[in-house]
Amino acid sequence: MEDGPDCIKSIIDMDTVCKRVNGSNMGITVCVSKDAGRYLCDYTYYTSLHQGQGRSAFVHVPPLGGPYSSGELGRGLQAVVKEMMSLLDTGYTEEEQKDNKCCHHKQ
Repeated sequence: MEDGPDCIKSIIDMDTVCKRVNGSNMGITVCVSKDAGRYLCDYTYYTSLHQGQGRSAFVHVPPLGGPYSSGELGRGLQAVVKEMMSLLDTGYTEEEQKDNKCCHHKQ
């Protein structure tokens, strides 16, 4: 994006999202990645972070049929979105919102 920062941090704590979903005993495992991928995925994520002022996340979904069924994937995605929305509903301080200029996710 022209004149955009090199890196934008999501204000959504994906480590917390993963811990909550993984601790829910729904039979799926989710994890945080520092890499949205290349080209289209990376562009989509960066653009959503820029337009949403850090209120965005990118979720890669494994192919249907392995390692999870479509039903498991659907329930897992619902759980991830629910936890992200829960974190956004708790609100962030103005300082936390300003701190979204660099990437700090752990692998």
